[in-house]
Amino acid sequence: MSDGAHEDSPPARHRYWNRTCVRSRVFDALSLLLPAGEVFFIDTLEKWRVRSELPPDTILHAEIDRFIREENAHRQAHERYNESLTAELPEARALAQRASRVTEDLAKLSLPMQLAFVAAFEHLTTVLAEEIGTHADLIADDASRPSRLWHWHAREELGHRDVAMDVAAHAGLRRRSLTLALLLATAYLATDVLRYTFALCRCDIRQGAGRTAMLIDAVRFAFGAVPSLLRMTRGWWRYRRAPNG
Repeated sequence: MSDGAHEDSPPARHRYWNRTCVRSRVFDALSLLLPAGEVFFIDTLEKWRVRSELPPDTILHAEIDRFIREENAHRQAHERYNESLTAELPEARALAQRASRVTEDLAKLSLPMQLAFVAAFEHLTTVLAEEIGTHADLIADDASRPSRLWHWHAREELGHRDVAMDVAAHAGLRRRSLTLALLLATAYLATDVLRYTFALCRCDIRQGAGRTAMLIDAVRFAFGAVPSLLRMTRGWWRYRRAPNG
């Protein structure tokens, strides 16, 4: 991380770093998904670059290098983050393992479909990164290590936001493949973030958190997140105007 955030792991107990329990657990759930996904992104783009025999002196070749370097840094940072989380909630380890199994299944698809999924997931992370970077509705803008991690990650995602789609365009992917991948990626990400968040909150309840307080927290967060969801929906729709549209 350019601001040094990657050099420090979050503290051993970083629960509720994002103001409240549910707000924190939503992003803890997302962090559990990220390392496996980033490995899939890196492997797919590197595989395509080798098979396509992309000349090393091209801009796209250099951009893929940057993409791989930054995604590796993200993976390492979130692995440290997740180690802290699983030390606090050991049950979370099984959730991260499930994410790895999903990406292993994606890696069995044809290379064009793998590229389509990389472009789709990168678009989703870009939409979230834009929201994190411009509004404080989802993540507290404070000096805590988890908050610094997410803001740094968002900045770098915006910096390489076009690389996956440029590769998809260079590979000649059809619009219907890209759209299908986006729909499936959106459904997968939304479902698993919700599922993982619920699982983490259940762990908190077993450790003594109040059910009623958590339910109120969840309702408040859901209503408070509506403006963010509307903005991200507009960003999601921009995918329709991407190359090959």
